[in-house]
Amino acid sequence: MKSLIKLIVCSALGGVALGVAVAYVEVRPWAVLTSNPESKPEESPPPADTSYPQADVPERTFQFGKMERGVTMSHAFKIRNIGDQPLNVVVTGTTCKCTVGGLEKNEIPPNDETYVLLEWTTETSVGPFRHGAALKTNDPMNSRIELFVEGDVVESSSIVPAELIFSNVLAGETVEAHVYVMSNLQQETKVLDYKFSDEKLADQFEVQITPVDQSELPRSDAVSGVKVTATYLGGTTIGQFRCWLELTTNLEESPKLSILVAGSVVGDISIFGPGWVPRLGLLRMGSVRESERKQVRLNLVIRGDLAQSTELEVAETDPPELKATLGERRLINGLVHMPLVVELPKGTPPMVRTGEPASTDAKIVLKSNNPKASEIRLRVHFTVEP
Repeated sequence: MKSLIKLIVCSALGGVALGVAVAYVEVRPWAVLTSNPESKPEESPPPADTSYPQADVPERTFQFGKMERGVTMSHAFKIRNIGDQPLNVVVTGTTCKCTVGGLEKNEIPPNDETYVLLEWTTETSVGPFRHGAALKTNDPMNSRIELFVEGDVVESSSIVPAELIFSNVLAGETVEAHVYVMSNLQQETKVLDYKFSDEKLADQFEVQITPVDQSELPRSDAVSGVKVTATYLGGTTIGQFRCWLELTTNLEESPKLSILVAGSVVGDISIFGPGWVPRLGLLRMGSVRESERKQVRLNLVIRGDLAQSTELEVAETDPPELKATLGERRLINGLVHMPLVVELPKGTPPMVRTGEPASTDAKIVLKSNNPKASEIRLRVHFTVEP
């Protein structure tokens, strides 16, 4: 029976702005993806015993040609085991968030095959596009497999500005941002439906679609367009947020469009410590080997009239190998200080969690009984090498 590995690969954004530069996007989670898609990893000498798994990959790069910006496509790459022993396949890096399913124990029996499905959305600027995934196998002659999709992003529609950005919003504050969705071809632009990629964040927004006269559109070459206004309803989650507003339109060339929604919420709980970048809500832990342990000690500072009654607990870590521990609280100069120890234990399996384009963020979520700061979200970046 054929198995299926599904990788959902979305495109990269540099910071919070798309920019206008035309460039290939390449990923190097400790160089798991090479700069040359046709290059092959160095091969080890064959073992004396030829009874071993052998990965046969007839296609490693798929040319999709031209593709409208914001459109989603997919392609299946076949991997066949032509060896005499079971072939193990493990994802070690992709150019965005991926999920693996349908392949029990990631094992392909001899003379069987599986398909790796790469699905990508072209959220980059117009121009060349390249994304891919890296797989690790137990084939001694083909231990690393790199798969790529390449093509060109074209544009018959446009979104200006490219993202809905909410910067340094005070917890509980209501703020709005807007973009224009425009067509360069059709006489009428309509948004038929919309949804947020994150259902939890969807509850914190209201969206309004308004027709706009051609003379009021920000691009002179646009034939028609609408104004999309998103209102942040004043949530109490401290930290960064990021998701996609997915639009269904009447545009023949762009029936599906995606708009980045990103921002940060600040409040009465602040974080300090080595590797912490406040403006990004991000802890950078760097690289560590699988055989080593790495630990970072942060300091949470709670202020305001509810500081002394505020209680915190660790609600979630992703991946689960990432550990977060809260220490004893101390009162210093009227402020409550609480240590937060973040750890990658010895034996954590190799992985890349450095954000787009190399992968997705790791995260830590803290829960609070403070109604002004009910949740604190920390982004975490790290790499665990073999």
